[in-house]
Amino acid sequence: LTRTDVVVQPRQSNTWGALSLDHVYEFMGGMNLAVKNVTGKDPEAYLSDYRNRNNARMQEVKEAIGVESRTTILNPTYIKEKMKGGAGDASGFADIIRNTYGWNVMKPAAIDDELWDDIYDTYVADKHGLGIKDYFTSTNPAAIEEMTAVMLETVRKGMWEASPEQVEALANLHTEIVNEYAPSCSGFVCDNAKLRDFIASKVSKETAGKYNQAIGTIRAEAVAGSDNDGMVMQKEELNNTEKTTSRINGVIVGIAVAVVLVIVGVLLRRRKKQQAE
Repeated sequence: LTRTDVVVQPRQSNTWGALSLDHVYEFMGGMNLAVKNVTGKDPEAYLSDYRNRNNARMQEVKEAIGVESRTTILNPTYIKEKMKGGAGDASGFADIIRNTYGWNVMKPAAIDDELWDDIYDTYVADKHGLGIKDYFTSTNPAAIEEMTAVMLETVRKGMWEASPEQVEALANLHTEIVNEYAPSCSGFVCDNAKLRDFIASKVSKETAGKYNQAIGTIRAEAVAGSDNDGMVMQKEELNNTEKTTSRINGVIVGIAVAVVLVIVGVLLRRRKKQQAE
């Protein structure tokens, strides 16, 4: 790592890109961050693009992210087609927003404020008039909860210099969906105390109270559902499964040994008969 100047990720398929697949920021981005921590220098990062074998080329990762975002999640034609799908397609939008955040952590130079502003304009301000809010609330409220939580965490950590108006709109939309449809309780939505405090500080006192109560209720239910009795029950079920599997395996082994012995016996008897003749 101390002698690494460039990180390269091969790309041979059109089925995934730097934003659509989390493994890219996890592995390529993770290697980038490791090199930066060891050397103090931010290495260059390229996708080695083999999708067209007659035109292989090196593409800088920021360019790849820019091209992918503008042809997919920022493209109203693409969004309209995805909106014809169900909850899984809605979750796909949240995945890409989360992957954008991942890149922002691993390689901040690859993600700029302009991209976050465009995401905000598309999914919060709904600049294309696609009925984004109605789509998510009717199809998958958890997805828009996740998207707004990720965007607010990006602001909280200083990776996106959003305007006060953007932050207020994000916080109001996030708490509105949480209060009406219950928290989805991902790591961003429920399990980040600092983010929850940040969100509560950006909305009215009444809204913040309902929001904190909704989060608290879900978290309490989650704790109650994972108490010792439940853990013991899961352990007992696992042990019973292991015992059953062991019994089955023992029976199979016993049958196999018996079959082998029978075959050996037949062969020995045949051999003796042949010798006698």
